[in-house]
Amino acid sequence: MGNKPPSTQEYQIAIRYCSHYNRIFLISVDKKEKDGLQNSYRDVPSALKEKEYKEAYAKARREGFCRNDFIRFMITGPQNVGKSCFIQAFTQQGLIRKIGPTTAAVVEKKLVKLLTYNVDNKTVDEFIDVLARKVVAAIETVKRKMREERPFTDFSFSDNPRTTLASQFPPYVYSHSSANNADHIASQPVPIDEETIPLDFLEKYFREGYKLNKDIMIDEYHYGKLWDFAGQSIYHITHQPFISCNCIYILVLDMSQDIDKNVVDRSGNDTKMTYLEAIQEWLVSIIGSSKSKVRTENKIIGAPENIAWPIVILIGTHADKIGDEKACQRRFKEFCQCINEKLPSYSRHIYRSKIIFNCNDKDNSKKTLLQRQKNCGQLHNILKDFVHNQPSIDHFSKIPFKWYIMAAILHTSLDRFNEQAVKFSTNLNQRVSRIMTAEEVELLAKKYKLCEGKDDIHQMLLYLHDLGEIVYCQKEPVKGKVITQVEWLLNIFRTIIQLDEPDSNGLAMDLEYEAIRNKGIMSQHYIYGKFDQLEVKKKEKKFLLDLMESYDMICKISNKDDNHPDQYFVPYLFRSNNQEFDHKGFMTSGWLYVGFKSSKLHYIPDGIFFCLLVSCYKEWKGSSIEPRSKCAKYRLKNDFCDIIVKKESSYIGIQYRYRIIPNNPRLQGQIKDKVKKLIYEKPPYIFIRNKLESLIKERMPRCQNSDCLYFIKCPLSPCDRFLQIKNPVQDNLKLLYCDCNGIYECESAHGWTISLGIAK
Repeated sequence: MGNKPPSTQEYQIAIRYCSHYNRIFLISVDKKEKDGLQNSYRDVPSALKEKEYKEAYAKARREGFCRNDFIRFMITGPQNVGKSCFIQAFTQQGLIRKIGPTTAAVVEKKLVKLLTYNVDNKTVDEFIDVLARKVVAAIETVKRKMREERPFTDFSFSDNPRTTLASQFPPYVYSHSSANNADHIASQPVPIDEETIPLDFLEKYFREGYKLNKDIMIDEYHYGKLWDFAGQSIYHITHQPFISCNCIYILVLDMSQDIDKNVVDRSGNDTKMTYLEAIQEWLVSIIGSSKSKVRTENKIIGAPENIAWPIVILIGTHADKIGDEKACQRRFKEFCQCINEKLPSYSRHIYRSKIIFNCNDKDNSKKTLLQRQKNCGQLHNILKDFVHNQPSIDHFSKIPFKWYIMAAILHTSLDRFNEQAVKFSTNLNQRVSRIMTAEEVELLAKKYKLCEGKDDIHQMLLYLHDLGEIVYCQKEPVKGKVITQVEWLLNIFRTIIQLDEPDSNGLAMDLEYEAIRNKGIMSQHYIYGKFDQLEVKKKEKKFLLDLMESYDMICKISNKDDNHPDQYFVPYLFRSNNQEFDHKGFMTSGWLYVGFKSSKLHYIPDGIFFCLLVSCYKEWKGSSIEPRSKCAKYRLKNDFCDIIVKKESSYIGIQYRYRIIPNNPRLQGQIKDKVKKLIYEKPPYIFIRNKLESLIKERMPRCQNSDCLYFIKCPLSPCDRFLQIKNPVQDNLKLLYCDCNGIYECESAHGWTISLGIAK
């Protein structure tokens, strides 16, 4: 501060700060002693209090580290299994109220505020309040350290024995974890630069955080942020921006259903996806997409476990439909055995909780509540053990104190869905917008000395992305962009992807709606209409379109007619049609398959398949598309043929067909020559193999060292085994001997040798 005396405003701010800290540290002192200490502390000159605070803050900002006490819990599972009811029971002492279906990914919240679960004492809190307590703990720990290391003469108020507050504070009100991390902080004073202390922000931040909580201990707890992912397949493709390997996943399954039966939606409709397929979708998307190779050996509920991260905890629902405890345990075991048979390499990533909740929202009887509370206690203890042993949150994992300050700053944009942020109408939060670049975040951090360079900002943004506080984009053309309001982005996805019946009675909107449902084609006009409903700013619209394209949620269709807006292909939105294509009047090939060995890849998630369909649409420009359930037909008009692409478990099947022209051999020959030329010059199976391989290796790092191969399916019923071949053309005369004892020619199985005439 030099010789410049503090201003009147600075005096007032410092007094308010000290009064807040005084209330925190006098929790356990009796009233008479508390009154005496408060009176003595009031005698301390405000300038000295301000100086002490600023020096403590400057030290913590520059050199302090905190224990990482936050993690994200991702609640996943098929649709209509009771995930939202499970979350209610877990966070509301067993009570369940009837609620609607989850859309996109819902950040569990009260009204529009984030809900944060205390892993250590089973309570819920607001993230912004928890963050405030963590910041206070770090600053106060540094302040105490300064008092211990400096001679009393450094502070004039220390001459009075009554005001030597540090010696009178109960030791347990300090954060022991923070104190241990502060030991390395140098005892030499840190130069104070008033411009680098966001006093305006912190003063209001702490004031609002503690106004209703006067007596609050310094927070040493661990916290988990609850996310509830929608189970409907149309939302799977929206999960990619939010997935992180540094989360703990809870997979919720309706164990009253047979694992081989189809999932039924809330309306009672058959979804054409079995529970096993839905389970595979989630497990492969979570575990297969992780780069983590971390293994730990820990005790979970007293039993030693060899754990591979990320971990997925299995939870059952609908115990009321299964029977007594023994019946529930038998069903849980059956589910786990089936999962282990299908996904053996994932076994160490999966933890069997053996818990099946009663999720009947009409039953809140005392007996049911007691059972749910018992289940909640069991799950709480499991989560607590996993959190305390999670590699990114263990007791030795420290993060810079300034990251918490930056997290708080990024929480304060004026247009945030957050009541507390609206109250903080300062110059600071006017600089925080919903969409920022990493460079803008870096400049903001530098202004308050909260940054040591680009790498420091990069690591901080990755950390906040893992927590679910921001979305930090890592794909072009939006790489380096930061979404500071995750709730806002989720609301965008929900609004665009959740296709309700149109509110308008106009025929134009009906046509728009039907085009999306029947063809998976969405106009820019439709998307912009949804943006306008949500008051999306003009500059934000382009970013959102780029973001959705970068994660293959939409695919822009080139439109030659400039008088019409662009259109986007959205294959996951079309109305499910399970009818087979009618091949009457067509010459068809057999099915040729591409994929990976089952030991390397157990299942291809729908999200990757949809991305493949988008890539095919980009490759075969000008083609028209007719989508079906897990299948799509592309009509290549210039080549006079159709290419059909379908997903079958862990393989992608490819088939071509062309029109039969009876009584016109010349025209038939021309059509056949066109098809031969296409398959010879630009073989569709090579494009699909290469594209699938690149998608798998990009999205599923565990397959980095695996090659995408060709397969054919044994034509002998009911075998259906997939046999590997090296080359669809060169192996055309090869005899194949299947494990079912069947023998057949490779060519007869797939029939893609039509181009041999040109090749020769």
